Amino acid sequence: MTPTFLFGFERSGTTLLTMMVGAHPRLSCPLSVTGTWWDFADRLSEFGNLETREDIIRMVAAVAVHDRLKLWKVDFDEAAIVEAIRPGHYADLVNAFHLAAARAEGKEAWVNMDISTLFRFEDVVRLFPTARFVQIVRDGRDVALSFKGYRFGGLNALEVADRWSRATVTADRIGNALGPDRYLRIAYEDLVGMSEQTLDRLCDFMGEQFDPAMLDYAGDVSRKVPDATRDLWPVLDRPPQTDKIARWTREMKPSERYVIEEAAGEALDRFGYERGGRGFSAGGELRGAWCYLTRGARLKRLSRR
Repeated sequence: MTPTFLFGFERSGTTLLTMMVGAHPRLSCPLSVTGTWWDFADRLSEFGNLETREDIIRMVAAVAVHDRLKLWKVDFDEAAIVEAIRPGHYADLVNAFHLAAARAEGKEAWVNMDISTLFRFEDVVRLFPTARFVQIVRDGRDVALSFKGYRFGGLNALEVADRWSRATVTADRIGNALGPDRYLRIAYEDLVGMSEQTLDRLCDFMGEQFDPAMLDYAGDVSRKVPDATRDLWPVLDRPPQTDKIARWTREMKPSERYVIEEAAGEALDRFGYERGGRGFSAGGELRGAWCYLTRGARLKRLSRR
């Protein structure tokens, strides 16, 4: 097994990348399972660590009816999946479910997209010692803007900057330690602004040939993305929107930019994002103090006391 794991921070273009890769004639890239594989990995003891056939049967049955896997719209042959899993090999289970999804699409190989890989990178490396990894990184200031109005967000600018910088930089360090044969970092801005060239580089990394079908992903959106969450990506069924690049230069308040650049300046520098300003900002310091007081609903908790 030499699968590829795609990942990135929320609101960084992970779903767009999923659609593009999944449009490749040979590659299956289902909608993100959002931590499901690692939730089950943490529960292995409940299933006897898959040491017996009965343990494997029980876990396969539990995974097959999980809400996230139901979104793949695959009629899983549980018996066939059980036969593909060696005792004690959880990675076999992940592989078997992904292969079943690939075959349901008439495809030969699978790619996994899961934003939680960002926080479980070392676990995935351990489970899949030959796997490849692709991290998509987006300017943290645009990520913070995208969180505004995002119903699964609820983070202020300081929180986004802190989490974005720590998670993306840590993953990038681990990836660089793996080496260029196993880790590739791509920029959201390149995926949107230079789609064909970026996908060609990605395909070369995965040992595949670029196919123009990867740019014709819009028709799959209604099939792959549930109606209940379709509003999270309102322009996903259109060509890549270049106006989403560097939105912060047009829409972000200077004080908010200051907060993010102070908190995540080193990460912005690492990934090649030019800072919008330098030097002290009284307004920025005030906004930063307010973000600190309200992060994690801290102010509400203090008021209750």
